[in-house]
Amino acid sequence: MFINASSGYQLGSLCGSLGVAAACIGAVCEADDAKKLIMKLNNWYKDAELPIYQPDGPLKTTVAESILCEVSVGKYKEAEGVDHGDPKRKNRCAGVAADCTRKAVELLNEHFA
Repeated sequence: MFINASSGYQLGSLCGSLGVAAACIGAVCEADDAKKLIMKLNNWYKDAELPIYQPDGPLKTTVAESILCEVSVGKYKEAEGVDHGDPKRKNRCAGVAADCTRKAVELLNEHFA
């Protein structure tokens, strides 16, 4: 359903993990509440050292300072010294997807508590 979100929607635009999380939040919240939660999620993403979840070994963490895939991944690739097809970059993005999912669930749990 969300395969189109990969690689920043194939354009390096919005991080696909954020777009998918936003869609899920929007599916269960009223519009005004969804906007607030999505803003919290986006602000967290910009400031967080990611990836937090690293099941396949240690990776360098970076702070994106942006919600754009191209910026976020670019900072990671530069810090780690890898290209886009490197397995480390793929593991990093998988970890970031897990991190965004976890944060979205935390925000929803707080909202509906």
